[in-house]
Amino acid sequence: MATATMIVGGSNAQTSKYGSEAGWDIFVNDNMGPGCLVAKKLSDEVQLEMGIDATGAQRIGYMALYTKADSDVGQGDLLKVIFDVDGERFSGTATGQQMPGFRGGVVPVNNVDFIYDLAKKMTLTIMPEGREPIVVSLVGTDAAFKSLRACQQAKNP
Repeated sequence: MATATMIVGGSNAQTSKYGSEAGWDIFVNDNMGPGCLVAKKLSDEVQLEMGIDATGAQRIGYMALYTKADSDVGQGDLLKVIFDVDGERFSGTATGQQMPGFRGGVVPVNNVDFIYDLAKKMTLTIMPEGREPIVVSLVGTDAAFKSLRACQQAKNP
């Protein structure tokens, strides 16, 4: 992934950059309510996004992982995922997304506080069924998640 390229919420998302904190970029996605999200390049091939979907009566969170690598995740495919957060495990189902040059999946999170609470944790390990785990350091994300919360409160109080 080129340094300036960020995949934000899919290929048809209307997004604008809100800021940057602690190595994370903060965006506003108008298609999500508007909802705010944080995005971070984990490598030249992989990007992680975590954000808020404020389109419904109840705000929910989501996590999305995108890669440039060849993968067999198709648009709409369902994939079981385990999230290990400092030893505590959560399960979810990712829905596959494809866009030019990128493939990945998005997992809805029914408790928006789960997203905000990640700032207090050290390590997130994402384990998609049948694939290699992806380990994400959460050290120093407190500032990014404070900006995410401020963005969300400013854009969709």
